[in-house]
Amino acid sequence: MLSIQKRVECRAALVNLDQGNASILRECFRQFRIQTVDLSVPDGRIFDQEKYDAAVLRLQPGCESLLAAVRQSPRNRHLMLYGIYTPGEDLRRFSSYAINVMMNDPLDKQGALKTVRSTHLLVLHEFRRYVRVPMITEVKIDYEHDHFTGNSIEISGGGMSLRAQLPAKLGSTTEIFFSLPGTKSLSCNAIVSWIDSAEGILGLRFDPEDKRRAEIKNWIEDYLED
Repeated sequence: MLSIQKRVECRAALVNLDQGNASILRECFRQFRIQTVDLSVPDGRIFDQEKYDAAVLRLQPGCESLLAAVRQSPRNRHLMLYGIYTPGEDLRRFSSYAINVMMNDPLDKQGALKTVRSTHLLVLHEFRRYVRVPMITEVKIDYEHDHFTGNSIEISGGGMSLRAQLPAKLGSTTEIFFSLPGTKSLSCNAIVSWIDSAEGILGLRFDPEDKRRAEIKNWIEDYLED
């Protein structure tokens, strides 16, 4: 007799969210076969006990211990981390937690649905269909003997897109410094491959001759392991 294996449903933890935002996210995730679990917790111990595929948190003073627990949990190393924030807040104190996606508070249904649609493959662990990893982390940039700071948007084994006010030209070379969850500080030479001046976004291609690129590539491959 053939045994029918029950499909394991992916779960997104809605952590300490207000009812309005939680209701919108439940509906959005449900459209992509992702179950939601409402959590009201004072700390992150639940992430050592339970496995989730995504977590959504409100970014506010005092949530750092929750973010640290998520990122340090061996059971949740592939978890997609969504942050909800109020526009205008200083988000630099959260940059070390490598939040994957930011969403404006209060959420609007269409914007939240667009965000979930663009990232749900990572939540469902269909990683090989999504070769770029959304990851928001602080990036320090050395360019022509000057120093700049930006925030990454997406990272792959070959490069990254980031938001930064960098007066660079196409084809120019920079050196970048940043961290990813579970790594020491990473650095690599990178070449400016495209620029969107209106949005303040640019694309960097990691220098294939720089041996330090291997550490970044190995992290991405490990993250995308199914």
